[in-house]
Amino acid sequence: MVSCIVFFTIILPINAGESKITFNDTLQEVTVIDARINERQQSATAVHTTIGLRRIEQEQRTNYKDISAIVPNFYIPDYGSRMTSTIYVRGMGARIDNPVTGLYVDGIAVANKNAYDFSFADIRNIEFWSGPQGTLFGRNTIGGVMSISTLSALDWQGFRASVGYGNGNSGEAHAAYYHKFGKTNHVLTGVSAVVNYRHTDGFFTNTYDSSHADMADEGGIRLRFDNRFDNGTTCNVTAGYNFVKQNGFPYHRPNQPVNHNDYCGYIRHSAHAGVGYNIPLGDYRLSGSTAWQILADKMQMDQDYTPLPYFTLVQQQMFNHISQELTLTPKNAIVTGNGCTWKWLTGASLSFSNNDMTAPVHFMQTGIDSLILKNANNGMHSAGFADSIQLSLQEDNFLINSDFNTRHADVAVYHSSTFQLTPSLTLEAGLRLEYEYQHFNYLSDGMVHYTVEHVLTGYRPIHSRVQGKVSLPIFEALPRLAVSYNLPSKHSDVGQQSFKHRLFASIAEGYKAGGFNTQLFSDILQNTMMKDMMADIGVYFADGSEYTVADVITYKPERCLTSELSWVGTYRNDDMSLNSRATLYELEVFNQQLTVFPKRGTGRMMTNAGRSRSMGGEISAGLAWNNLSLNIAYGYTHASFVKYDNGKTNYAGKRVPYIPANTLNIAADYRFIFSHKFFQSLLLNVNTQAFGTIWWNEDNTEKQSFYALVNANITLQMKYISLTLWGKNLSNTEYDVFRFVSMGKTLMQSGKPITFGTKINIEI
Repeated sequence: MVSCIVFFTIILPINAGESKITFNDTLQEVTVIDARINERQQSATAVHTTIGLRRIEQEQRTNYKDISAIVPNFYIPDYGSRMTSTIYVRGMGARIDNPVTGLYVDGIAVANKNAYDFSFADIRNIEFWSGPQGTLFGRNTIGGVMSISTLSALDWQGFRASVGYGNGNSGEAHAAYYHKFGKTNHVLTGVSAVVNYRHTDGFFTNTYDSSHADMADEGGIRLRFDNRFDNGTTCNVTAGYNFVKQNGFPYHRPNQPVNHNDYCGYIRHSAHAGVGYNIPLGDYRLSGSTAWQILADKMQMDQDYTPLPYFTLVQQQMFNHISQELTLTPKNAIVTGNGCTWKWLTGASLSFSNNDMTAPVHFMQTGIDSLILKNANNGMHSAGFADSIQLSLQEDNFLINSDFNTRHADVAVYHSSTFQLTPSLTLEAGLRLEYEYQHFNYLSDGMVHYTVEHVLTGYRPIHSRVQGKVSLPIFEALPRLAVSYNLPSKHSDVGQQSFKHRLFASIAEGYKAGGFNTQLFSDILQNTMMKDMMADIGVYFADGSEYTVADVITYKPERCLTSELSWVGTYRNDDMSLNSRATLYELEVFNQQLTVFPKRGTGRMMTNAGRSRSMGGEISAGLAWNNLSLNIAYGYTHASFVKYDNGKTNYAGKRVPYIPANTLNIAADYRFIFSHKFFQSLLLNVNTQAFGTIWWNEDNTEKQSFYALVNANITLQMKYISLTLWGKNLSNTEYDVFRFVSMGKTLMQSGKPITFGTKINIEI
């Protein structure tokens, strides 16, 4: 029998009176793969947000970017393409390279952030743990971990399907089947299959050729096999495939339309297969998972975003990743000699990935004239050459080719212990030791024919080449310490009332992996070409403007130390429940990864130039009262640089750009229950997501002010069918979702306008 997946049980709370399609309280458990996720769910010191299937579907949360603000201080701007998965949380985040949060789907880590942005289909629930989770989950989790669980055939059986249509010629369809087989040979087995597809013409037009600037197609398939054995062993096997093909990057100048001459778009094919297992071994349980993932994608970008022929980038990669996770835990808490109880978890992980990337930059006539020849001739004249001496190229376009291979290996061991010292006092402590090794091979080359007026007659070929390899070994120790205290509770036999609350505090360290400056090789080769041309005519600069690859090729990990203090309270009576949480936090970011100007040359690079400090608070509450549900989540962050000098300006004290100072989500729904055999209920939902202020640059001179998006949904629930009318940004609020500077010019992407549509769901 193929091995299995680890998964434990939680009940999804649903209002009384809901029909089968919303999965009422009679639905049994959700199976979970990873023992670390189990530990986080049971922890008394975890800042935790859960979003159930009912809310995901009713509020049209179609992908993980839609979770912004539902988790306080969690923001994923919707810009660029499906490749763009920039995450900002509690003052941390970066536009490129490694993420600050980890993403797990059915207990399997998504290894490449380019695959983070996929459409949701039958997502059972989403859980997010805020703050550094490196002790259990390792690298790239300094902001938190998001765990997505899909629906299992052992939890629910039947057929689900939906079809929808909205403005922007946007259509979607999904179908799923869940079947549980009768128990045979002491094994209970379930199998499920889900397929989904989405299309949109988009909401932005490229005025250069009247094309749809954000048209997109996406589809996928997911298979899942679950097994539960009489001896307590559980397992499942998951496999899936997803594709995306879209026009992307609808960037434009302020107060101007999208207008670029070269194609911008993104294509992605991704697949995964994983097996997880939970096996009883006497007084212990061994759990683990083995996974393989592959991602092949292609990004095409008009890098100047103008109708002029400057330069374009085509970036393709083939990414392969394998991983193994093993965790050992006792079945029951151990009672120590002094009467306290001890739970522990010990684990080891191993992973390896290989990424082959090509990233050719195509320079065209305007780019050659204004970006290469102009700078080269200015440099020659500044070095003492006469103004009449001019460098020129025979080509009106040429390629700078760049080929990269990155191999990454990671091994870690970790331990976490929970001590129940008294009935009210809990202590948690953990440590992870992690070693990662990255090896980078690079080759960048280009060939042109050049001449220098009054120096050469005719054109000479010059072939420039930059080739080499570099390694980046890293060892990290990631501790975590937390304490929880249950405050006095109140209970009443009258009306079954209860009030429980607790305080907890934690301090933890995490890190975001280092890497290599692939985005700088075009600039490196331009400088190399200039040097080679001058050497070819016998001119040598004692101290040229170029910098060596060794100066800029690597950047080191970013580290974060976070302290938290939280209060959690729950109130229950006969017809009402209230859950609330308040958190204060302070975090220090060291070796912050920032894009800066190198001391020599004209390019930009990622380097460990900064240190920042974030302080803030979070408040969330969920109220269920008869047929009314209300959820509120608010986060405030003050993130500023303690140290940041990019070689030209000192930004100490300035706010960190791209981080929203405030996030707010308010969602309310009311369900009318009908005493009718066919028409069962009517649900009204209104929700708001709000963000801002967001600074767009380190100077803090440009910003997006606080804005709110108002959304609403109406769902008529019938016996086997539900009909939903939905709308987003109903006030048609205008806002900027992204701003940046390229070639000295400000570019931006506008937020989506009002969107609306209808959807039919079938469940049998």
